[in-house]
Amino acid sequence: MNKQKLPKGWKEYKLIDVSESISAGGTPRRNIKEYWENGTIPWLKISDMKEIYISKIDEKITEAGLKNSSTKLFPKGTLVYSIFATLGAIGILEIDATTNQAIVGIIPKKEIIDTKYLYYCLKSERNKILEKKSHATQDNLNLGILRNHIIPLPTLPIQKKIVSLLEKAEKSKELRKEADDLTKEFLKSVFLEMFGDKDKFEEVKLGEVTEIVSGSTPKTSKEEYWNGDINWIAPAELIDGENYYYFETKKKITNEGLKSCSSRLFPKGTVMLSTRAPIGKVAIAGKEMCSNQGFKNLIPSEEINPVYLYFWFLLKKQYLNSLGRGATFKEISKTIVSNIKIPLPPIELQNKFASIVKKVEAMKEQQKHSKNQINNLFNALMQKAFKGEIKC
Repeated sequence: MNKQKLPKGWKEYKLIDVSESISAGGTPRRNIKEYWENGTIPWLKISDMKEIYISKIDEKITEAGLKNSSTKLFPKGTLVYSIFATLGAIGILEIDATTNQAIVGIIPKKEIIDTKYLYYCLKSERNKILEKKSHATQDNLNLGILRNHIIPLPTLPIQKKIVSLLEKAEKSKELRKEADDLTKEFLKSVFLEMFGDKDKFEEVKLGEVTEIVSGSTPKTSKEEYWNGDINWIAPAELIDGENYYYFETKKKITNEGLKSCSSRLFPKGTVMLSTRAPIGKVAIAGKEMCSNQGFKNLIPSEEINPVYLYFWFLLKKQYLNSLGRGATFKEISKTIVSNIKIPLPPIELQNKFASIVKKVEAMKEQQKHSKNQINNLFNALMQKAFKGEIKC
């Protein structure tokens, strides 16, 4: 940003000049129990950075772990920013906490800069910061990049007005998310209302109403088996509970790859259940495809609607996990899947539920469009705010 383009009263500062300190955390040695056992000091990882304000942290270390490692105890109000692996994750500590080495703690000079202003500013500048990253063994940022990053800074009263404006805009994003979450829960509630009484319907074994098809993986060393036009799915690419019908897979194999392994094509409408690494992910094939060995794929007979089966699995994750067998990792075998008992309502009732799902899915598409619009407007507003293009 050029200085002459800034509004009157705005200045540019290096991040280090508006901070008391900018420093990374560290990890106490895992093999020394007294650094971890019965710890009381929160130790932040990137996986804990789920909200703007961070107060829930899974792991804790001891005083000995703090004193004998490079980690640091950051005070409440510290802005935390990830510099390894997932880059640019950002939040504000609501408690005193230490961090691992992938996270930097930035303590703002409160007489110069508002913490929430800095949060929004760094969020809006994420792409600019990431352009400076190192490409050594893995993408990462270093402390020098953050310390020397230039940010635009108006007076504190203007900062607070910008924060107030962005908080109001962000509230609309939160309301949209709440509405989306309610929509997801609505279908589960409808399912339980229609089919929750297990004594109301006769039970059948899955093997009696579906054909169960296991998956397989062509040799990864054979280039001629990969990058074809046959959809091939692995459990890792499913987002749990998000994929209703699944149309395009991340990886594709060739006809030669399909012939080389024990996998086979299954038709549109097949219910794909992950039975290892992890157990319980579920989706419906939106077109013909095949899978790796992490799935047992169920081709429904005329007696069972795939949408009904999908939601039954979705609500039975704990039960499915209890069926896993194995020492190294848990897996549900084809035989176990075949013998799972499931209530079988009349197909007309199943179809009625599927038609409700179809209407709700259409509504979710509209919500998705609305969410994208809100996100785009918020991002545009942030860009304008930090160029001084919004009158405050």
